[in-house]
Amino acid sequence: MSEFIYTQKKPQQYHGPISSTDLNERYEQNYADLLYLYNKYGVLDKKVGEIIERIIKDNTFISSAIVDLFDRVRSIESQNTNQLSLFTKSQVDVSEFISTQYAVSSSEALQFDEFFNHIKLPVVSGSSHSKIKFINPVKGQIIPDFLETRVDTSLPGGDGVGALVDTSPVQNAFLNLPDKVWRRNVILNSPNPLGVNMHLYIKVPAASLGSTISNYITLSPYPANGVDVVKIEYTTRLNPTLTDADSYVPLNKNSLYEDNYDAVGKVAPGGWSTLGSDAVVNSGPLSFYYEDTQITAVRIHLRQRNYVVENNKYIYTYGLADLDVRYEKFLPVGRTFVKFDAPDGKTINQILNVSPKIYNVSPTVLSEIFDHRVFYQNGGTFTLANPGASNTVYIEVTLRMLDDKVPPILSDLIIEPDYNT
Repeated sequence: MSEFIYTQKKPQQYHGPISSTDLNERYEQNYADLLYLYNKYGVLDKKVGEIIERIIKDNTFISSAIVDLFDRVRSIESQNTNQLSLFTKSQVDVSEFISTQYAVSSSEALQFDEFFNHIKLPVVSGSSHSKIKFINPVKGQIIPDFLETRVDTSLPGGDGVGALVDTSPVQNAFLNLPDKVWRRNVILNSPNPLGVNMHLYIKVPAASLGSTISNYITLSPYPANGVDVVKIEYTTRLNPTLTDADSYVPLNKNSLYEDNYDAVGKVAPGGWSTLGSDAVVNSGPLSFYYEDTQITAVRIHLRQRNYVVENNKYIYTYGLADLDVRYEKFLPVGRTFVKFDAPDGKTINQILNVSPKIYNVSPTVLSEIFDHRVFYQNGGTFTLANPGASNTVYIEVTLRMLDDKVPPILSDLIIEPDYNT
């Protein structure tokens, strides 16, 4: 209700205006009330939009913070085993070497992804693009009309036939916008022990760029940290039907790092031989890089085990946002420096070992794609010569892409120092 009503109540005996002046006054009062209500609606709508944007952004950064906290906890835990790890962007620092022979040029500098907390090769932005959507400088993100998707709910669980479903447009899954998300509410009379499951099929539209070659998939499950990503699969079949007949294979087809717990969420789920062992439970945003592949369709298995109760109904909510299949162009080699400080009260005698955590390539080729050198603090400079007592060391990291075109993603860098006591 408005705080002030311009339209005045007339005595009932008149049954309406009695003159043109009275009629015009009545119209003006009505107009003033409508204008006030319209403006107030605009203010309220803006506030609601701002609140929604804040909630979504908060959730986005909470997801990133959870990843960061996980890395920090792991860093703290590793101190008990004399290990230090990469857990924040501030450790990637080339400034100490700007005026030296070891300076890193802007074109060769490895990039730190703050959202996913990993280091990757330099990206050639002008040659990188989405296979799903277009970016228009005026209209923003555009999902083409010819993009084909299919939701399959025939999997075990409560979704599908007989379930009451409330859903937003599936096209929202491909947008990176604060007020857009694809969410599917499945309303049941009782909880299902298997939760709800679905397959989302996406046909990669070759008509968009004339090619379906990609090397990168990213997605943000909704709600954040509340949905399981069980499998990510693809097919190279021409004219896929978005059914099982397309012969889908796991994105992690080589079962990289099988049964390695630390690799869960770093390798695409669905590739390990034990069903569900690599599922990303309560998943946050995910990203996976792979070799150049002619992918014609993608299939994603989502699962929701959690529900809320409203009016004696059990509501399971799951969906996606910011789903994209991309081709990223990388330079073949890059360098950077990663800084490690000794704990308070200690100095570093020497670095015993440096171990990269790169989960999207086979461990058999790590020596070919990763090189490092250790620079020790010696007074006000850093040198390759070890003085035997340093408060800080820098690890020079070099990454290379091999002929298989898999861009190596450095998820962590573990060093084992020997401390002076």
